[in-house]
Amino acid sequence: MDDIVIIDDFLNEQELRQIQSISTYKDPYWQIHNSDENQDVFDFNTPFLSKDLKDNEYYTSYLFNKIKKFFDVDYKFVNVYLNGHEPLRHGSFHTDGDADRTVILYITPWKPAWGGFTQFMRSERDHTIVPPILGRLVNFRSDILHKAYAYCNSNCPMRITAAFKLLL
Repeated sequence: MDDIVIIDDFLNEQELRQIQSISTYKDPYWQIHNSDENQDVFDFNTPFLSKDLKDNEYYTSYLFNKIKKFFDVDYKFVNVYLNGHEPLRHGSFHTDGDADRTVILYITPWKPAWGGFTQFMRSERDHTIVPPILGRLVNFRSDILHKAYAYCNSNCPMRITAAFKLLL
């Protein structure tokens, strides 16, 4: 499998409605999180919001099985959670050391003027920039440095993604 795989329209309209109803930023279960408290070599380590979904069967069963079936890989589940980046509060470059593959689902609306990209950095000269298009899935090697950018205007909504950590 490629280092970074991008699949548009991974979620259908019904799945998007379901995931957005579960993934609201208005509920009280968000926690403050850092990308990696020991890895601030590349930029500032800005806290963002995170919501654990390990007990949510829609994510751990339905969506996880859809991912496995789509890629035809018998992934082992490690973790799933939401990342919430409030406007102007970007993430930090980090790797996901607890997994072989990370799968991100973009689950909030997006407009090109808002920014909110995910940046992957394989080396100082080799970068991939992925727009956070609603319903898009990105499956990537967890050891690639990556960073979430928040939306760039204070009037924008919080940028929310679901992140699956998987073992091969």
